[in-house]
Amino acid sequence: MANSMLAAVRAATLAAADELSPDDGEETGAQASTETNRPPRAKETGMSGNQAPAAAGSQADHDAAVAAAETKGHAAGVSAESKRLTTAMGAEGVKGDGGRMAAALDLAAKSPAMSGEDVSAFVVANVAATKPTGGADAAAYEQQRLAAASLAQPGNAPKPADASAGWKKAADSINKRIG
Repeated sequence: MANSMLAAVRAATLAAADELSPDDGEETGAQASTETNRPPRAKETGMSGNQAPAAAGSQADHDAAVAAAETKGHAAGVSAESKRLTTAMGAEGVKGDGGRMAAALDLAAKSPAMSGEDVSAFVVANVAATKPTGGADAAAYEQQRLAAASLAQPGNAPKPADASAGWKKAADSINKRIG
């Protein structure tokens, strides 16, 4: 401890003496031997004790740089995550299968360190396929799809029932019970 305290006092004394003495570029033998042990002079660092802090404009520049870096980092993160989710959900064996797609999305959200390829491989290996393979299921699906497409066409909507016929039927039914 005493040695380090002594070295600190010596370095401070030498630094103060260097600031007071003119710097002509030539060093004496005593100064050359202590040059490696002393801290850099204020002239060398470009900062002295009585210098004013940086101007306010530099703070605004700093804030603008931070905001730009934040925006760029956010955009890069969004892009990377979008690519990861697209890879996970668009892989063969996952895309088009609602159960597997839901499992892939859930796993990707809960395990952000997993790559999209790892997520899709895990889902394909561990989640049963729910996609119809053909036959009766495919035919029933095709009929439902065509029926829905037919309803979407202009003029193909079912005609509304005549409201007066319903009321007449109800009134006749009530009259039969009464009479």
